[in-house]
Parts: sequence; structure tokens; C-alpha cells
Amino acid sequence: MSSSTVSKKSYGVDVASYQSTTVNYASAKFVLVKVTEGTGYVNPKAEAQIKSAKAHGLMVMGYFYANHSASVSKAKAEAKYAVSKAKAYGIPAGSYLADDWEQGSGNAVQGGVSANTDAVLAAMQVIKEAGYKPLIYSGAYNLRNHLSISRIVKSFGTCLWVASYKVSGRQDYADFGYFPSMDGVAIWQFTDNYRGLGVDGNIAVVDLKVSSHSSADKPTNKPVESLSQHPVVKWNIGAVAVVSNAKGAYVYTSSKLDKRESDKPKPCGSVWQVFGLENGAVKVGKNQYFDGRAVYVKANPIAYNDQKHGIAKIVMPHTHALDAPKADAGKVYGLELNSKVEIQGRVGRFLRIKEKHNGKTVYVTGNRAYIVL
Repeated sequence: MSSSTVSKKSYGVDVASYQSTTVNYASAKFVLVKVTEGTGYVNPKAEAQIKSAKAHGLMVMGYFYANHSASVSKAKAEAKYAVSKAKAYGIPAGSYLADDWEQGSGNAVQGGVSANTDAVLAAMQVIKEAGYKPLIYSGAYNLRNHLSISRIVKSFGTCLWVASYKVSGRQDYADFGYFPSMDGVAIWQFTDNYRGLGVDGNIAVVDLKVSSHSSADKPTNKPVESLSQHPVVKWNIGAVAVVSNAKGAYVYTSSKLDKRESDKPKPCGSVWQVFGLENGAVKVGKNQYFDGRAVYVKANPIAYNDQKHGIAKIVMPHTHALDAPKADAGKVYGLELNSKVEIQGRVGRFLRIKEKHNGKTVYVTGNRAYIVL
């Protein structure tokens, strides 16, 4: 039975395909198992290593080796791939999943600090939304010089898994006299040869805990408010259905609700685009329907009326307000990722926002700022 809590100053290891499928190392209380690399490689030993670690009572976490460099789109894709394999191979929901971002095969750290950080934050957000606790792994130098630690810690709290070795070669114990002091460190990797066992050695800097009620774990009444009371949608999506039933909601193949698409319900708090209402059922896809009593529907008035007001959330990094509703307009000023702006209306796919610059009304492209419902 794997552990759900590990106290600080406990030792742990991380393993990849180079290590044995048996995960049982002296004094180790936790393990981080490599699950994927990029979007095309899976550690062939991952599933067996996870199973072994659980059998030996270790807290099981995971990581993926990044190939995304400073690309937000690649970071999201790689994180989604890692999440899918982590779930399939048995890393518990509510545990930790790390973006292993370092200079090496397929990954470059020389991009700008801002762009690098945007990519890492994008991956970590995917991990969080999947119900895992995101970590970022790298060496102390990389973290200090190629990423904005302050932005990362502000977004995700104590989430750094930092590598920093006092000496090369075998180390049996972590020397906190050498600890690479920085904010937000959760795990310190202090050696690449723990006790001469040919495996990386780590120590928990804080108490580690697998949350038993993550969004990817068994549903409760809380996710509706915390996750989906105010979902965000593209400007042209007219309405969404939010699963409000605490035990989830089944998808049916017709509006008669007489046959389930699957015996596995969609989780409480999940959001679906609405395509219509039939016989009291909510249509969310081709031959896909929810029982109207298990969801609530939120409409997007801006999709139907270009004079409506509302709030939008900036969802893409490097978004700028424009001085005209056209793609080649001059850039006026930057808008901070995840910030909210007041909408005064819409011109096609451009949202007219309240801020003015030099007396001009300004606009933001609709695919960069989603409507908050």
C-alpha cells in the first residue's frame, strides 16, 4: 500500500528506464518515476516501477522530461501526454507530477526568461487542471538564470524540485549546510548516486501529501463552485453545461436518456459546450446528451449580442491590446496573463475593452481572451 504522506526531511529517489523495475531503496519514503518524454516516448518500465513502489509502501509521484523549451503549445501537449500516462500507469490522483526542464536531449533553456517561464507555467497548469500537484524540476543555476522563480512560486506555491550537488559521486545524507536556498523548494535532489545505489537521491524540504479529493479523484460537492462557477469560453460559444451532480453525470446517446454512452460518469465540475436542448435533455455533442437535472447551463450573451458588456480573462501569454479591431493593428500595451478586463462590446472576433490609450478605444483578439461566465 503506497504512502499518502511523507514528512519533511524524509529521503526519496527518482527513477527512469536506467533503473530496475523493483523500487525499494534504503530509507527511501517516496519516488518520482519518469513516465514520458516529449509526446512520443514512454518509459517502458514506468508501470512496473510504479507498481513496485506502491507495493513497498513509497509515496509515488511522476515526472516527464521536457522537449518543449520555450514553446507554450508544446508544453501543454507534453503535459497532457504525461498526465494521460500517469493516470494509466497508476500514479494516484492528487499526487505530484513534475516538468523536468533542463538543457539536454530535445530541450533548450537559452530562450528568454519570460518565454521559458510562460511555457513551464502552461505545462504546470495542465498538470494542475488534471488533478495532480505540479512541480518544476531543474538545476539551481537554471532555475535562477533561465526561469522566473518568483512567477512560478506565485502561481503554484511550494513547487520547486531543485538539483544541487555538494560533491560529485556518492552521498548518503543531505547536508543542509549546502542547501541551495531559494523560495518555494519542495524537494531537493542532492546527489546522483544515493548511498552508492546508482540512483538519484532526494530529500523532502516540506511535508508531502497526496490529496485524496483532487479534481481527478472522487467528486464532491465542492468542485462546482471552486472550478466551474465561472467557466471561461471563447467569444463565439453560446452556452456551456457544467456538471453539478456531486457524483458526476452520465452521457446518453439520445435525448430520451434511455442508453448510456459509457458506464463511467463525467466528473462534477466538468464543462461542456451546449448545442441545444431536446426533451429536457442538454445536447453536448453528436448523439451526446446530459440529463438536464445533472447540469446547469450558463449562457454567453456576448456570442449573441455584440453590444453586451462582460468580463474576459487573458488566457494567452504575450497578449496585447490593439488600437483597432484588425489583426495588423499597432500594439498598444501588454496585458498580463490570467488578468481580467472589462468588455464594452464586440466587433466580430475582437473584444472592445474598457481601457483607453491616447484617447482611443482598444481591442483584444477574441481567441486570446475568453469570456468569464
